[in-house]
Amino acid sequence: MLIRKATKEETDYIQSIGSQVQQEATMGYVNETNKITDYDLNAPYQGIYYVLTHQQRLQGWVLLGETRGPYTNDYSGVILELYVLPQFRKYGAGRMLMEFALDHFKHRGFNRVQLNVFAGNPARRLYEKLGFREVASLMETKI
Repeated sequence: MLIRKATKEETDYIQSIGSQVQQEATMGYVNETNKITDYDLNAPYQGIYYVLTHQQRLQGWVLLGETRGPYTNDYSGVILELYVLPQFRKYGAGRMLMEFALDHFKHRGFNRVQLNVFAGNPARRLYEKLGFREVASLMETKI
C-alpha cells in the first residue's frame, strides 16, 4: 500500500463525489440543499489531498491543511477530511491514513493536530484510539 499526494485526476474524482462524502461524514447533516463546496474546505487551510492506493487502485484519502487556533494563536495541523471507499473499510485503511497524517504533521514541526467529527460518526472511535479528545462542542437549535 502506498500513500502519496493525489494526482489531478484523483483530486478531480474525489471532488466529483464530494457531496456523497460530505453527506456520509456529517451523518446526513449536510445534504444537497446545504452542502459546501470543496473550495470552501480547501481555501482557508491550503489543503492537500493524500491518497492511499494498492495496486494502483484508490482506496481512500485524507485532506490535510494548517490553521491557527483562535484561542491559543498556535499553528496546528488540521485533518479536513478522511474517507475510505466502502469496499475497503474494516481493513485498516483509515488507521493508515490517520497515522500518515499525524506523522506528516509531526515532521513539519506541529505539536497539535485537530479535526472535526459529527456526532454519531463511527470514525470517532478511531480518532479516540489515536489520542484525539474532545475540546469543544458545537450546539445548535432550530428556531
